[in-house]
Amino acid sequence: MDQWTLIEDAPLYNEHLLLGAQYFESEPLLAAPPSYGNQKDELDAFEEGCALCDLSGMTMLLITGENSYGFCSASLANSSLAVGQSEFTAVLSGDGSLCATPLASRTGDNEHLLCDPTERGLGLEPWLSFLAGIEQKGFRPFEGVKVEDVSTSLLPLLLWGPKAQAVLGDYVSSLDKLPKPGHVASVMLDRIQCIVCVPDCHGETCYLLLVPPQAARVLWRSFLSFPVVQPAGLQALVTHAESVLPWLDDALSPDRIEPTLSLLSAWKLARKEGGFVGARALAQ
Repeated sequence: MDQWTLIEDAPLYNEHLLLGAQYFESEPLLAAPPSYGNQKDELDAFEEGCALCDLSGMTMLLITGENSYGFCSASLANSSLAVGQSEFTAVLSGDGSLCATPLASRTGDNEHLLCDPTERGLGLEPWLSFLAGIEQKGFRPFEGVKVEDVSTSLLPLLLWGPKAQAVLGDYVSSLDKLPKPGHVASVMLDRIQCIVCVPDCHGETCYLLLVPPQAARVLWRSFLSFPVVQPAGLQALVTHAESVLPWLDDALSPDRIEPTLSLLSAWKLARKEGGFVGARALAQ
């Protein structure tokens, strides 16, 4: 995945600079700056208002094909998704070690979308493509399944905080148009067609918006016109997300992680009965 050669080429880079973004010398995976200069205000937005984050640069994979449902049931550790469902899941290597923890959304009968903003997400496409091409004695169980990197096709924006629903509600005719937690839907925000994923963040309000790149600046500025919306950098996002998602420390760690099945189940990242790649190698 190579969405841009330099961070300066990121779609909203100049917007971040106008807001006082502070970048470090190292080239980050995501386009959002580490901070806008006031981390307390950024953290407060997650808990009291609505934090707005640019996640462009994160891994987004589209899995399609007539056998995609069976493939995702085998390669994703969580429960098999119905169309319109969205949830975090573990993806394991064959030896039971943690590969990644993407947000998986079933966007059609034969279509799944995986989103992962962490470094681990970079390993998803080669691993899943390998699994899709597995052949045993001339038989390919997942023949026709395609794993496509679509990280440049849509730009991801995150709205997180107790006022997030009220903000998005201003763009739709009714709050019923917005998907509920654990679901995904195509939604018109004013006249802009977006994919809206709502991960289960333990009761907190969080919307992942996948928007057309050409409309990203318009929506970014529009969201910031709300007094309750505060742009948040990656430092504040990680700090808050780690307090809500108990598995995030492992997902962010560069070390080899060997989780147990009981722990993954408790974190709602894997089904207890197993039946997915790497399950047999997991300790209970």
